[in-house]
Amino acid sequence: MIKDLQQEKSLRKEIDEIQKEMVDFEQIDVDKISKKLKATVTTGDYAKIEKAIKNYMADNLNTMLTISEALNDEVIPNALTAENYQNDGPDFVKTRKILKNTQDKLSASKETMIILSKDDTVMSYLKNVDDSYYIDLYKEMVGEESSVDDIKKNIDDIVNLIQSQQNVLEFLSENKNMWNVQNGKIQFDDDILLNQYNQLLLAVQ
Repeated sequence: MIKDLQQEKSLRKEIDEIQKEMVDFEQIDVDKISKKLKATVTTGDYAKIEKAIKNYMADNLNTMLTISEALNDEVIPNALTAENYQNDGPDFVKTRKILKNTQDKLSASKETMIILSKDDTVMSYLKNVDDSYYIDLYKEMVGEESSVDDIKKNIDDIVNLIQSQQNVLEFLSENKNMWNVQNGKIQFDDDILLNQYNQLLLAVQ
């Protein structure tokens, strides 16, 4: 009995420490957390719970890292700069390809987050444990079905922003002979096209 209490205490301490380290995602030490997620500090049924929780946390972490990597790509903030217009214009093959890949990664990650938030998915990580005490402990520690509405909205907003950037680049590509970059600014040969360009930019701001 005492040993069980010690194991539960060790398990709670371990998971709590990992969760705290994952809260500040900007400062996260991925290597350190990955090592903790692969190690076990308990034995027996407690180890089964520990492994299940850590496997679930690892999949969440990997999804968040994919999202973070996609968002940190320098192409997103620089896609509609005069420098990029000069370097990758007028067809923007490289930029549009990278933006499309980023959109796809974010959309796929959003779907993964939705699946991971479902109760059935959460429980699927716990294997070969029949005792209700351990099952309840697992549910308590990992959390059951959770809301990812905020994450979904944030990703949707970014995907829509990228699509608005794509629309601008597509417009420039379709009218490639009607604009150029002078003194760090885009110039159009036609005021109508300039107005259309400015309207498209409004969706990005």
